[in-house]
Amino acid sequence: MRTCAGCRRKAHRSDLVRMVVDRHAATATVVVDPRAVLPGRGVWLHPQTDCLDRAETRRAIQRGLRVTPSLPIDQVRAWFESHV
Repeated sequence: MRTCAGCRRKAHRSDLVRMVVDRHAATATVVVDPRAVLPGRGVWLHPQTDCLDRAETRRAIQRGLRVTPSLPIDQVRAWFESHV
């Protein structure tokens, strides 16, 4: 069981999507890890835009990934919009 960073409800790992920091790019960004195999600390969310919005408002993604300052989540938002 994992906890969604947006709505804070517990759910099975298969019902959530994992996000990690991609440090291999020129600038570090937050990316979706749909297979949950990328290295590093991860944050879990339901694949729903309302959970993403809540997590972003609460800064739960940055806090869960332990990154400061906040990293852009443009790629994550694009993934959520195309998969919902």
